[in-house]
Amino acid sequence: MIMQIALSAVLLLVLPVGAQYEKVQQVVRLPTGFATEMVLVPAGSYPRGAEGEAFDEQPVRQIHLDAYLIDKYEVTVAQWGEYQRVTGDVLAEWVLQNTVKRQNHPITLVTWDNATSFCQWADKRLPTEAEWERAARCDDGRKYPWGDGLDSYRANYFQSDDPFERGFGAILSTNPVGFFDGSDRDGYQTRDGSSPFGTYDMVGNVFEWTNDWYHPSYYTHGPDTNPQGPEKGVVKAVRGGSYAIDASHVRPTYRARDAPNFKGPDIGFRCAASVQAGTAVQLRSWGTVKRAPQTLQGENGHE
Repeated sequence: MIMQIALSAVLLLVLPVGAQYEKVQQVVRLPTGFATEMVLVPAGSYPRGAEGEAFDEQPVRQIHLDAYLIDKYEVTVAQWGEYQRVTGDVLAEWVLQNTVKRQNHPITLVTWDNATSFCQWADKRLPTEAEWERAARCDDGRKYPWGDGLDSYRANYFQSDDPFERGFGAILSTNPVGFFDGSDRDGYQTRDGSSPFGTYDMVGNVFEWTNDWYHPSYYTHGPDTNPQGPEKGVVKAVRGGSYAIDASHVRPTYRARDAPNFKGPDIGFRCAASVQAGTAVQLRSWGTVKRAPQTLQGENGHE
């Protein structure tokens, strides 16, 4: 049985995003009471895809999406631990990930079915490809969540020379979710790698499962409003690149794919949730999301 998430009564933060949107962030709780954070992506349109990149990222088309919520961070080892403690759905590789230092790292070695089961347990779902991309890029056609230039101080990818691939005997590794937030991390000064909507690690760290079946020509014949992906397929779309992927593939428009039963050390996920249209944006079963007072403003961290 899918358990419902209890909604926190307090909205954490609202920040201006250009002249059109505000960052709206909400604390929600897993069925066990574990607090998580989601951000609101309001109804709107964005240019999906990229000219001059891989053929399956074209043609660029304006895509309209209804409002939805998406996790601010990738699902972590600690959150997965809550899920499997209740459900008994224990990963075979759990002992490799369940260490003190990795509790705030993204859970990996999960299949598409594993990810779907977690989201359903949390009364959420996997995002569609279109939802995932818009949450990463906003609506102005930017190449990366923070702008148009790749920045190794904002994301963890192969040969980015971040702390997770440095030092004698170092091996490539995930970073704790939200690591690249502009903070000084023990002498390593990060820059804010969040998207205008407030999502983190949308490029690098780990690839993320989406709900959609993958088809290379879907952008040509799919609908322009709330696309859900092909009705059937062989492989599922994964997005975002990872710590093990070179810079040329670490971008929100890059479309990778894997069989639903595949599990890899650089594949994780985040969840989404549908909302109802109206003057007060309502979660499907959690209550009402209210905008914070305009006085709670601050710098958005982007250069």
